[in-house]
Amino acid sequence: MQTKVSRTAAGTVYDVVGSGERTLLLLHGGSGRRQWFDPMAALLSDGMRMIRPDMPGHGESAATPGSYRLEDSAAAMAEVLDHFGSPRCWVVGHSHGAHVGAVLAEDRPDLVAGLVIGDAPMDRDRMLAHMRSTYEINRSWRALTTLTSSERDVRDGFLALEVPTPRGTTASVADLFGERHPYVREMAASLFRHDGDFLDAVTQRFDETYHRLDAGLLGRLNVPVALLRADPAAGGLLTDGDVKFVEQWVPDVRIEQLHDVGHGLQLQDPEQVAHALRKLIEGSWASGFPAPCRPSGGRQEGGSGEPCDAVRVRTC
Repeated sequence: MQTKVSRTAAGTVYDVVGSGERTLLLLHGGSGRRQWFDPMAALLSDGMRMIRPDMPGHGESAATPGSYRLEDSAAAMAEVLDHFGSPRCWVVGHSHGAHVGAVLAEDRPDLVAGLVIGDAPMDRDRMLAHMRSTYEINRSWRALTTLTSSERDVRDGFLALEVPTPRGTTASVADLFGERHPYVREMAASLFRHDGDFLDAVTQRFDETYHRLDAGLLGRLNVPVALLRADPAAGGLLTDGDVKFVEQWVPDVRIEQLHDVGHGLQLQDPEQVAHALRKLIEGSWASGFPAPCRPSGGRQEGGSGEPCDAVRVRTC
């Protein structure tokens, strides 16, 4: 799979893979990197062009300590699309990437044709509860980002971590996945290159980082929204309550339920995830998108000049 790697003026690295009429922006989860999408992208490269950034402080992109709010990362993603000269694209966000993608869709609707939420709770209270429940894990990851001696040292430390299981017990990463699992390999590579301040931002500065994840964010989006839900029995984050929250704000949301796939999504079953994305993106939303909104003096306006709230029509 050939890639073209570029860097924006602010130091955000991205590559472009595949070809086709539809363009996707693939946003990895927190503490990840663009290579998380490698196996899945190979399955979609025939017919889809994929722009894959390393978000700020991740992978090869420049660290931006103190600037990891959702709107900061969304602005960096807008710069990527502007730099590449992309047409309106579907944004596929995994976990934290979905939160960034939602803010991008609100701030730059001229760039976004649709949003796929990949197993990410969109209710800020739910996210806060999740971050509190995973606080110790995130702080352990934070400690691993300080190991700069070798990627192997980071991998050994990651394998030794004790994590909760879907059965309510705990087990080491080594026991759950084994040393050769793609999730282990990618997490070690990601943490070795990660700015640990990102983890401070989501654990120690939660209110500042997630203040844009307010209750009405989804309702303000003027693009189709789809939900890619992992299997709760396999470690997926979304509860039935999370799904109802999205449906409250997006009554026509399309939902694809994955089976035996946990929160790792494409790292765990790239074929199933790729198939689900094709169904969501190549389905009845192939044409007839709402007119893009334009920022105007702090307000967002539709093509007619009316405020977006007056033209919040989603076309399916």
